[in-house]
Amino acid sequence: MKKIILASLIAMSAQFAFAESKPATVDPAFAEVEAMVKANNMTGAYQALEKLGKAGNPQALYNLGYLTQVGQGTTKDEKKAIQLYEQSASKGYPVADYVLGKNYLAGSLGLKQDTSKAKQYFEKASAKGFSDATVDLAVLLFAENNPASDKLALQKLDPLVKKGNFQAIHAKALYDISTGFKNKDEAPIKQGLASIQTLAQKGYIPALMAVGNMFTNGNIVPQNLPEAKKIFTALAKENVPQAQESLAVVEKMMAEQAKASTASSTKAAKKS
Repeated sequence: MKKIILASLIAMSAQFAFAESKPATVDPAFAEVEAMVKANNMTGAYQALEKLGKAGNPQALYNLGYLTQVGQGTTKDEKKAIQLYEQSASKGYPVADYVLGKNYLAGSLGLKQDTSKAKQYFEKASAKGFSDATVDLAVLLFAENNPASDKLALQKLDPLVKKGNFQAIHAKALYDISTGFKNKDEAPIKQGLASIQTLAQKGYIPALMAVGNMFTNGNIVPQNLPEAKKIFTALAKENVPQAQESLAVVEKMMAEQAKASTASSTKAAKKS
């Protein structure tokens, strides 16, 4: 169960986006780029970023990597995108470290899957204060399944949990639930469930997905397919990844239960 929960968390980790992690004071050159993006002038945005990138600007190099990865404003080239991310990371841009870590973890953009390298990049981004990387690093440490790595993961999450970081709270909650089942201890299970329910009430999508899955499976809380359907229906309308698939599973289970109930009632009627 622990591996399943951790794998689920990794899959639901936040996706990176263009121009993520903006500085507090926006460089006028980046303001110009943003204006071009809003005007859907992606070619102009790429060219402007290219000038900044040639001057060694790490954020520009990262954004060039993203545009090259998706093929906006330039030809799509995943190999070149990785090279641009590496250049940005080498100049200290934490989002680039994080993106490289995510791609090594998934084995995407032409990279061979390498959890060790993913961990190294997450560590670099985490050390530079990028919280998403800290959470993903903690998840990988939990997956090592030994007391030392668990302790280190909890130490890394603790400052973020105290700050109210939803991702960190969610990661710790899933760990608490897993540990509770492993040790047959209800206290951490209840604590983890309470945290997830609180996050779900605040609209945190991974927590809502987790609650929906719990209602579907009925392993941790009593099965409640109608409630699971409500959650997945709402998330599917928001185009949340995996929500539509989960909704289909719930609807199939409900149909099967209804069919079984009808068959049982018919059988009982015949006997009477």
